[in-house]
Parts: sequence; structure tokens; C-alpha cells
Amino acid sequence: MTDGFNRRSVTRRQYLQCATGLVLAAGSVARAQGPSGLRVGFIANYEPFSFMGPDGRLTGFDVEVVGALLTALGHPFQVQLGAYEDLREQLRKGQLDLLGNQLLQVPENRAWFDFVRPYASIQLCCIQHEDDERDFLSLDDFVGKRLGLLRHSGMEAQARDALGRVVVGYDRIEQAMQALSQKKIDAVLEENLIADYHIERHGLPLKVGAPFTAPQKLGMVVAKGRQSLQASLSEGVRSLVRQPQFRQISGRWFGYDVSQPRYSHVTAENG
Repeated sequence: MTDGFNRRSVTRRQYLQCATGLVLAAGSVARAQGPSGLRVGFIANYEPFSFMGPDGRLTGFDVEVVGALLTALGHPFQVQLGAYEDLREQLRKGQLDLLGNQLLQVPENRAWFDFVRPYASIQLCCIQHEDDERDFLSLDDFVGKRLGLLRHSGMEAQARDALGRVVVGYDRIEQAMQALSQKKIDAVLEENLIADYHIERHGLPLKVGAPFTAPQKLGMVVAKGRQSLQASLSEGVRSLVRQPQFRQISGRWFGYDVSQPRYSHVTAENG
């Protein structure tokens, strides 16, 4: 769910563990089987989608979904972790076959890649303290308020242009949500899945409020010209999201079936 990240690359030891067939945390396993296996890239330190767990193993929602998808399709695969910018270049140069994290279908990404059918629906939402009954439906509503955002993101730049110094940038979204839970800021703008995960995982006294966007178009990506792979993966996703296995994976990470939109402007206005 990104169009660009500044993420720290994993250590060489962690990469070698993955490339030689790291057992995925969920148990949906596929091992690298030589040069014929698909080369799949995942963004490092992108919790909850792809990251190294406390046990030193690769885990995350995207990791589990892609593992289940490729196993169902009979594709052996090998994993490579890295910063988004590096993985993007490797995919463009033919050094990777698939980026396993879903990207937003912004014009820049559509010019570089072909998109696989999405398996999750996301929206940019306003995150508020659970006892805050105010309505924040647009950036204009934050005039004179303190709004937390991920530093160096496109949304931060847009908000600063509109609001100026009331925007507070954070290196990690967890920091912004902790500040909100302590009422040091008034709200946070973040994707609903990331917000849902951190609220549940850390027991934060927060809630996902009004959406700022309609559900966003996104998906895994393959290099331009890989129509056969794109079609195979898209058909596999179509089948997978109908299966109990997908709902179980989704439920473990977010508590509901994320292939279906959960929030809407209608819900926000009438709820």
C-alpha cells in the first residue's frame, strides 16, 4: 500500500535465511527450488505487511497471503527483502519477478508496472482518540489542531501546504499513534489497515474515524510485458480471496475480511 518508502534494508544474514527457504510464520510455506523459482521481493520493516518477527523469521500479512497464493498455484519461490526503491529497480531490470507488497495504482507505478488483482481494500482515514467525538472530514477541519503524519510522505507534504506548522511529522506511524493515545495531538491520518493493526496489537485507546478517501486501487506488481504471469496471479487471487484460508489470514492480522471495504463516507456520516 505504498508508492514509495524509505526503509532500512535487512542484514545479509537475514537475506540469506529468506533466500534459502525461510519458513514463513503462518505455516504457508514454499521453498526456493533453484533458478526456476519465482523471485519475490518484499519491503523490509513494513509492519504489518512484511517484517522480521521476534523469532528472526519473515512474517506479515502480505507474506502470508503471497505464500498461500504461490503455494496454491504450484509456484516455488525465493524471497528477497530490501528498501522499496531498490526492489522497484530490481523489478524493472528483470532481477525480480514479483513485488509481493501491494502498491497504489498511481500514474507513476502504472507507467512502470502491471498490476495483479488486489486482495485488500484500503482507505486513508482519520484516527482519533476513542473519547473524541469531533468530526474531522477534511484538512480544513484541522486548522488550529495538531495533526500527526508519517514524515516524508506525500500526505505530509500536502497537509503542510494546507495547514503549515500544525502538522507534526513522525519517523514511524507507531510514534504518531502513541502521541495520539496520550492526547499530545488531535488526530492522525493513516491507512485503515495499518491503523487497525496497531490499535489492536498495542491496545491503544484509539478509533478509526472518517475516511479521507474512497477505497484505493492497489495490487502486487510485475514488470511490464509479463502478461502471462500477471494473468495467472490475478486468477489465483480471485480464487484465494473466496477461500476460508484467506479469511483466516486476514482475521489473524486485522480481525475481519480485508478484501471487502470496511469504511465509507456513508458509514462515517451516518454511523
